[in-house]
Amino acid sequence: MKTILYSFILSLAILCSCTGKKHFISDRDYRSQVEQQFEKRKKLAQHRDKKLFSVFEKDLTAEQEEALKFLYAYMPLSDLADYNGEYYLDQVNLTFQARDTFSWCKTLPEDIFRHFVLPIRVNNENLDTSRAVFFKELKDRIKGMSMADAALEVNHWCHEKVNYRGSDGRTSSPLASVRTSFGRCGEESTFTVAAMRSVGIPARQVYTPRWAHTDDNHAWVEVFVDNKWQYLGACEPEAVLNKGWFDIPVKRAMMVHTNVMGIYEGTENVLEQTDLSTKINSLSAYTVTKPAVVKVTDTKGLPVEGASVVFGIYNYAEYYPMVSSKTDKDGLARIETGLGDLQVWASKDSIYGYSRFPVAAIDTVMIKLDRKPGEAYTEVSENIPPVEKTVESLPAERQEENSRRVAYEDSLRNAYMETFMKPVQAEALALELKLDTARVKRIIALSYGNWRDISLYLRNNASNPLVLDFIESLSEKDVRDTPEKYLTDHLIHVKHDVTLPVDVFNEGILTARVINELVRPWRSFLQTHFNDEFKEKARMDVGVITKWINDSITITTTENYMGCPLSPVGVYELRVADKRSRNIFFVALCRSLGIPARVDLATLLPQVYKNGSWVNIAFETTTAPVKSATLKLLNDEKNTIKPEYYIHYTLQKFTDGRFVTLDYEGSELVSEFPVTLDLEPGYYLLMTGHRSNDGSVMVRSEYFTINKGDNLTKAVILEPLRQTRMVAGKLPLDMKVAGTDGQIVALSELAGDKGMVIAFINPGNEPTRHIMSDIPLLKADFDKWGGKFLFVVSEGVSGFKPGMYTNLPMAVFSMDDKKELLNAVTKATGKTTGVALPYVVFVDNKGDITFTSAGYRIGIGENLLKEIKATQVQL
Repeated sequence: MKTILYSFILSLAILCSCTGKKHFISDRDYRSQVEQQFEKRKKLAQHRDKKLFSVFEKDLTAEQEEALKFLYAYMPLSDLADYNGEYYLDQVNLTFQARDTFSWCKTLPEDIFRHFVLPIRVNNENLDTSRAVFFKELKDRIKGMSMADAALEVNHWCHEKVNYRGSDGRTSSPLASVRTSFGRCGEESTFTVAAMRSVGIPARQVYTPRWAHTDDNHAWVEVFVDNKWQYLGACEPEAVLNKGWFDIPVKRAMMVHTNVMGIYEGTENVLEQTDLSTKINSLSAYTVTKPAVVKVTDTKGLPVEGASVVFGIYNYAEYYPMVSSKTDKDGLARIETGLGDLQVWASKDSIYGYSRFPVAAIDTVMIKLDRKPGEAYTEVSENIPPVEKTVESLPAERQEENSRRVAYEDSLRNAYMETFMKPVQAEALALELKLDTARVKRIIALSYGNWRDISLYLRNNASNPLVLDFIESLSEKDVRDTPEKYLTDHLIHVKHDVTLPVDVFNEGILTARVINELVRPWRSFLQTHFNDEFKEKARMDVGVITKWINDSITITTTENYMGCPLSPVGVYELRVADKRSRNIFFVALCRSLGIPARVDLATLLPQVYKNGSWVNIAFETTTAPVKSATLKLLNDEKNTIKPEYYIHYTLQKFTDGRFVTLDYEGSELVSEFPVTLDLEPGYYLLMTGHRSNDGSVMVRSEYFTINKGDNLTKAVILEPLRQTRMVAGKLPLDMKVAGTDGQIVALSELAGDKGMVIAFINPGNEPTRHIMSDIPLLKADFDKWGGKFLFVVSEGVSGFKPGMYTNLPMAVFSMDDKKELLNAVTKATGKTTGVALPYVVFVDNKGDITFTSAGYRIGIGENLLKEIKATQVQL
């Protein structure tokens, strides 16, 4: 009887404890898992205990506490280092406010809300207070809408605020993107995900890490609407969900993935799961996929367990590591991917093997680990992407209605941009402050919506002789999203050393940017947190700094999974960092003490300026690698175009079992041939890629060793393309078009004896922006050809002006509202459905169409040049 009574009382107590409070995580086992992980992170972040964890001393509800613990348990290291508990509690409260405001939140599965509404971080952006700002601005606008209509409306709002423009790899925060009014696709999608989550719509940023049919990549947004994931182009509103300009290219993708905070157990294919995050693959939602299996063996044919396997996709003259994994006990690794070619690289203990994987043709490849670094040889192969597929278009009336709304949204954003400081105002500011007029005008122009902070910085520091030099040492993105107080903190604490060469001082001490991290104030902090004795010793011997870092900072390779660098202050306070953040901290500390330092962007090694040269610094080894060999690269005389680094060729160094590309993108070292590079001794790969118009690539891989003291010379060779000139159709050259200047001109007059390029464009979409940026880069080559470009606007874009494009070759602009010319071209080329824009064709002097390109593609200008040269040979 006592036993029964005790069991009853215990059951009642448990029931009361379970029903007496509302849980954010209802699953007891998952809640226990979060609790255990939270305790691990609390121990990891013990040096920031008060700033992070004192918030739990507040009178929190069970929901608040569990939501906070979920964030702390799984957030990347950067978020433990650079933000405080009060901030995260505010975000949790805002999330619950959205949940209680919008009816659709009540029908969401708990795990979907937990993983795709609650998290603040989307990419490697700076976290900000956008959730509060966006909720306030959007809540009344979408009140009473269905969830699907609300998602479409939020995207229209996003387009009012932000439009596409390329920029560097650091991701601006959502509020910074709004202030600037533009961003690259990664920033547009980060901003849009933040906006969706602010109103309780589950959202995630998805990437194709690299395209298969063209260079570059793309990011967009998936939203969980009507109990399923659907997609949209971020800041690129369409009339319906599951529609975007990338509909056609994504059907040629080999991977679409996203990182999810925490242990996510959804229905998607899991690529990788760690204690902190889950990487999932949603490619099958967009195109046909199949399993691709790799079996790794040793030289005896026995399976190798624990081998590193990298599934590489050709893009920008390298096999980009699309997915990395380890083999199981049977030597197997597998992914689900598209029907194109991959290169699979396997290695263990510096022994490696590799194979081309034509996924469309076979299911499994065998790789034998039988190669060692050092063998010199050359290989040529052809890389084939998935075939192009068509998609259905929306009815014309729906497209036109949406286009009119998009044009209105453009006008709202343009009106906001009109509030930016004008050149005449910048000139007046320069004169008032007695600063160089041209430099001030350029700086203000680059500041965009951040002009108030930049002008305040100039006012507050006009008497400082470094005021302009400092702001000019930063990237354009830093100028448009760094607050005045951060800039001033850096400037007033710079140790000006006039004994250094000016370029060394500017690069090694003055600038606040080290790699691609957000500019935060760290000079004054670091100068006050190290005593005078340490500073003096460090200036005499930089080894004092490396020793302090090795003794004080714990290095982790897994905790900072989103790749957002920790700030130098965050590294100091947390005392835990990834290697890149450690290197940034080293450089920041050196600069704070007046020691010239930088990170070599090609190798990502930290360096200090010593005895007239930049010297590598070692942390993991006792001896830093030294550049003691020279490689000269020549442009092969048979190349039909000038190879560009990271577009047509790359140099890669064998590191930890695989080749890693040296980052010379944009460097003056590779701007002109001959290219001369000072290198560390080692095993290298010179890879070139020559892409055809159909997306296939001829890849040439030359493996070689550079020894200490070597002076090698290599030719950069682009393999000839295996393609024949074909006529896609014939265009009647007696057709006439009206130029935007009002003149009527026949196509025969435009084509002349050299032929012509016709490009149908939609100035508002990203693919058009790519081609209109690409063609001016080749202006000299097109001018040498001497033919004309006809740019045709056929989407009813309001407010379009040809003057928005500069530095084009000989160009004529035409409006084609009735789409008569577009219809004539598509009829000639046999297109039975609508074509994606930009639609570009080359028409020779007889009216033959010998080149076509529809939709998104990088390098159209280069492919046009190849076709023009082939036509000239034919003629």
